[in-house]
Amino acid sequence: MIVTAGEYVCLESDKANTLFIVKSGMIVAETQDLGSGERYINFGPGSIIDELSLLEGAPRQYTLRAAEPSELIVISRETLNDTLEQKPSWIGAILQFLSKRFHIAEENKRKNGLIQSLPPLLYIISSNLKRSNTNKLEVEALRKGLQALAGTSVENANKLLEILQELGVLKVQDNVINTSSLQIVTILYETIKYRALNKKVSPNILSMTDQMILSTFLKVARESSSPRPGGICTVTTKQLCDEAKKSMHGFTLTMRTMSSLVERKLLFPSATYDIRMPIEEIQFFYADFDKILDLVELNRIFPLLDKKLVN
Repeated sequence: MIVTAGEYVCLESDKANTLFIVKSGMIVAETQDLGSGERYINFGPGSIIDELSLLEGAPRQYTLRAAEPSELIVISRETLNDTLEQKPSWIGAILQFLSKRFHIAEENKRKNGLIQSLPPLLYIISSNLKRSNTNKLEVEALRKGLQALAGTSVENANKLLEILQELGVLKVQDNVINTSSLQIVTILYETIKYRALNKKVSPNILSMTDQMILSTFLKVARESSSPRPGGICTVTTKQLCDEAKKSMHGFTLTMRTMSSLVERKLLFPSATYDIRMPIEEIQFFYADFDKILDLVELNRIFPLLDKKLVN
C-alpha cells in the first residue's frame, strides 16, 4: 500500500480488519485518548501498527497519517489467523497473554498520569484563587495551566475535578470551579507535596486516636459559647473527657493520649503539664478552631482520595 505525504490511512475507533507494517517512510499516529499524556507517536520502517486491535477485535487505537511518502504492508485478519494456525497452538495463548499485559501496563500508566497531575492541579487552583481573592476559577483556565505546567490531558484534568468534587473539596458549575475552603485545597497540596519530596507521611496526617480526639474537641466547641470560626475556642477538660467517653466508645482521655496533639501545637493546655499527671489537673484546652477543622477535614479526605486515584 503506497500513501502520499499527508494522506490518512485510517481513523481512530474504526473497526480494525487489518494491521499495518511500515516498510518505508514515516507514519504519525494520533489519539484522542490522552490519559497517557502522549498524543502523537511516530512509526518508522519495521513498525507494526494496530496488531492488538486486530487480535482483540477492538476499534483502532489511532488515526494514522503519512508524514512523508510511505509504503505499508497490509495484513488482514484472515491472513493473520491462517498464519497463526500454521504455528504451534501456544502462539495464540502467548499473544493473548501479551495483549493483557499491555493493557495492564497502559492502565498503570494512566493511573500514574492521574496521580502525577494532582499536585499541579491543586497548586494552580490554590495560587489562582489567592491571587484573585475569590473562590472561583474557570475550568478552561485550569486546563490550560495544567497543560502548560505538567502536560496534563483534558481527560485527566476532568477526572481529577470529578474526584475532588465527589469528596466535597470543590464544586464545578457552569464551567467554573468553586471552593468553600481555599485552605483545604492549600493544605491538601502541601500534604501531597511533603509526601512526594520526603517519601514519608506528612505531619498533617493524624493517627486515628488523634483524629478522634480533635473531632471530639470540635463537637464540644460547636456546642459551647466560646468563639468558633476565625478565633480561638476553649473547651473545659471535663467537657472534653465526658464527650470522649460518649463519642469514642468509653475511651478515657489522659495526658499521655493528649501529649501528641499538645506537642504538635494543635491543642494547648491551660497549664504546664506532665504526661504522668492526672488530666483533671488541667482546667481546659484551647485551639484555633479553623485550623483544627481543616486538619480533621483533610484526614477525612486523604485516604479516600488515595483510593479513588488508584481505582
